[in-house]
Amino acid sequence: MNPGRMRHRVTFLSPPEGEDSDGFPNIEWTEHVTVWASVETLKGRSFFEAAKTQMQDNKVVTIRYHPNVDDSMRIRFNKQDYDITSLTNDDMLNKSMTIVVKEAVM
Repeated sequence: MNPGRMRHRVTFLSPPEGEDSDGFPNIEWTEHVTVWASVETLKGRSFFEAAKTQMQDNKVVTIRYHPNVDDSMRIRFNKQDYDITSLTNDDMLNKSMTIVVKEAVM
């Protein structure tokens, strides 16, 4: 892993849980941890569904291994939230993680 490529700050967000003070379900994602990462953009992928094309903003994020992150979380990068579609402990060595994300729909 080339540490010089880890030049972006990304924040992992924990999913909403519990209730607010009025008893309604909490809908806010909370900041869990911020780490240095390499973020690479995948070129626009087209998905064809019923003769309609949808463009999705997919990225590959690489971080140093962090035991407290999982695929139920989101990633915030440049004020944009991304859903985690795949989270892999590279070669099961606990040194780095490769995460594929797509733009979150609010």
